[in-house]
Amino acid sequence: MKILNIFKNKIISVLRVFRIKWISIPLCLTTFITVKISGDNNFQKRLNNKIVNDVTKLNPIQVAQVIQPKTEEDIVKAIKNTTGKVSIGGGRYSQGGQVAYENSIHLDMRQYNKVLDFQPDKKEITVQSGITWRDIQEIIDPKNLSIKIMQTYANFTVGGSLSVNVHGRYIGEGPLILSVKSFKIVLADGSVKKATPDKNKELFYGAIGGYGGLGVISEATLFLTDNTKVERRTKSMPITEYKNYFFDKIRENKNVVFHNADIYPPDYEKVLDVSWYKTNKELTHTDRLIAKDRKYPLQPYLVDIVSGSDFGKWLRKSVFDPYYYSKERVVWRNWEASYDVRELEPSDRDDYTYVLREYFVPVEKFDDFYPKMKKIFLDNDVNIINVSIRHAKPDSGTLLAWARKEVFAFVVYYRQGTDNKAKEKVKKWTQEIVDAVTDMGGTYYLPYQIYASEEQFQKAYPKSSDFFALKDKVDPKNRFINKLWDAYYPKNKGVLKAKAKSIPQYFRGEEQTILTIPEWYLVFNPKEYADFLEAKNNPSDFPFLESINEYWSLYDRVMILTEMAYPVNKEYRTMLQVIGVSTTLEYLLKSFYENTFGRLSYWISGPTKEDQIIAEAHRAYSDFIYHTAWYEFNFWHWVKKLWANTNFLESGFIRKTERKLFFSMEFVVKTIYAKLIGFGAKTAYEASDGLIYAKVKADDRNIIEFDPRIQVLATEDNNHLIGIPRWGPFTELVPILAAQKINFLEISGNDEIALSFLTNKSTKVTLPNANLLFESKVVSDKDKTRLVFLVKVSELSNQLQRIKNQYGNIEHIYDY
Repeated sequence: MKILNIFKNKIISVLRVFRIKWISIPLCLTTFITVKISGDNNFQKRLNNKIVNDVTKLNPIQVAQVIQPKTEEDIVKAIKNTTGKVSIGGGRYSQGGQVAYENSIHLDMRQYNKVLDFQPDKKEITVQSGITWRDIQEIIDPKNLSIKIMQTYANFTVGGSLSVNVHGRYIGEGPLILSVKSFKIVLADGSVKKATPDKNKELFYGAIGGYGGLGVISEATLFLTDNTKVERRTKSMPITEYKNYFFDKIRENKNVVFHNADIYPPDYEKVLDVSWYKTNKELTHTDRLIAKDRKYPLQPYLVDIVSGSDFGKWLRKSVFDPYYYSKERVVWRNWEASYDVRELEPSDRDDYTYVLREYFVPVEKFDDFYPKMKKIFLDNDVNIINVSIRHAKPDSGTLLAWARKEVFAFVVYYRQGTDNKAKEKVKKWTQEIVDAVTDMGGTYYLPYQIYASEEQFQKAYPKSSDFFALKDKVDPKNRFINKLWDAYYPKNKGVLKAKAKSIPQYFRGEEQTILTIPEWYLVFNPKEYADFLEAKNNPSDFPFLESINEYWSLYDRVMILTEMAYPVNKEYRTMLQVIGVSTTLEYLLKSFYENTFGRLSYWISGPTKEDQIIAEAHRAYSDFIYHTAWYEFNFWHWVKKLWANTNFLESGFIRKTERKLFFSMEFVVKTIYAKLIGFGAKTAYEASDGLIYAKVKADDRNIIEFDPRIQVLATEDNNHLIGIPRWGPFTELVPILAAQKINFLEISGNDEIALSFLTNKSTKVTLPNANLLFESKVVSDKDKTRLVFLVKVSELSNQLQRIKNQYGNIEHIYDY
């Protein structure tokens, strides 16, 4: 017996039990039944991974294609040879979808990472935009040079850093733009422009801090500075003293290279100044850079401890930090600038994740802002791990400047849950702080979760209208997009998009079009059974064990197909496991019974009127579940009908009695089980609105409304947002729409959808531009097979017509 692991991750995941390989079961009538129940663990088909996420794991976004350019020409070709939306990603440390957009062509810049020119005497370096600060440090450190402005951590790419106009802990510096000599950018028409503060200056001040909205920054020339030895010094103080302390001791001190001040939660009353001063002292760490392969066994656990309770926060303030900072430390500037984000990475981000937010306050407003920030944190019970204060000089003129004047930056590091309730909580306190900071003439940083309202965004970034005007000019077809510009760029509004966003159940994960295939097999298989009975076959001859095998084969295949290509859908996986276990148990019992008592009674008496009514019941059931959840079927009605419409006194008493008792027991059990499952489903899951939503293109709205079940919810030019009933009616209505020459643009926010049709095994099937996922057995008809394809939504109408003309009717369109 081959048994799969049950209870794999959670007890509720009552996994796929009873994977029996080859086992002989002695039954009565001196026969043996050989049972083969096995899945398809050796399935080889794979789908390309098209999910782009960020470090928080909160924003999985499925793109249409991922391109990894290695040359500037690769970038130009990627833009010129395509027509769709384009998103751009580097290190993927932005935390709100700023690196991707649904169904876009995604440029993953991390392989575009070469040094193009290095002039140590001029203290300049020119690099491709996908290179990381850490890789640059490897090149410049032997010449005793340092990056002038960068983040605390060195994992970020240069292009991404330019796009968000980063800053660091550097005293006397400010936004990254202050260290940029020039850059090149690939625009939407494929042209390459060089931008400096004097040449193409609108691009220079628009693309830096422009979050990929204007084009692809392909290379940059940066100013460098000297590498020096630095010594760490710390000082603890009440937060009420910090502003004056900073102006007196830090701001104009030319010897201070790095500075930040940590505010300790949960009372937010104490600040620890951590500054690094130029020095000639002996090094305490002789390494010039932190090794790339350095291990971090303790730090993630310490973060978990600090975030776990107020006691953990007390331990940090009173025990961990005093011990850590008690040691003298003298290092190279490059060593202190080469931190790796892996030191903060938790063991997993399934239930909780660690996130940043950042707020910029005019320096004169420091004492006004922090009490309001503290109150908002406490009122909303925010699990703050640290608030780090930084300083920045004014921006030199970017359109989306976060430092329009000299500012203090409040970098907030916190823990939050990953569920929707936790996200709503973050949205609430985020908007409260944005109001507080903008009321003081400050702003908030854009690389994080996108919760600010349009009004808040415009107040924080008053020159955004100038940025959008520039985007209209250089990207007139609005090709460059991500979730940030989807939220705030006026051209990304529109009637259809607004309506889609207002529908809670509009978006469905594309993985569900594949994951739903085993679930739908439990619709197709009962239909096979009903067909089998209607054809006057002996119920004992139905291949129940092959049906079990086919379900688990489909389960294996969809799991393998989706595990790398899509985000993990735990709820759907668990549901498939539970229904698979219950179906396995049911079919094993039915197979045993039908091949013993059922076969004997049929041999003695032959078919009876009870067999006919039972066949009618299974036909009614198979028709019902095509459009309605199985647990809503009235099993009890058929039990009553069987007993009311038959007579024991007719011929075939043994078969009549056996059928009555067996069928009644089966349907009574299902009646009770259906009540329980129905109650659980209504309790655990949000009620479905019963519709699948699609954006379609049609010249005449009337041809869409041929059926009252189809709802036209919004219209914009010749594009329409429609609602189509789910399950069976979806498969019925979509081919009719396709025959009307209606083009589908997206369905439930997705650009691919699975479909299947039946054909003879001997038929050679060719479906251009479609991806054959696998074939599935029709267990009751050895001459037929089920073909399952993944097709582009934009090609759906053409594919449906092609299938109908060449292979017959579609069996099902898997509607997520």
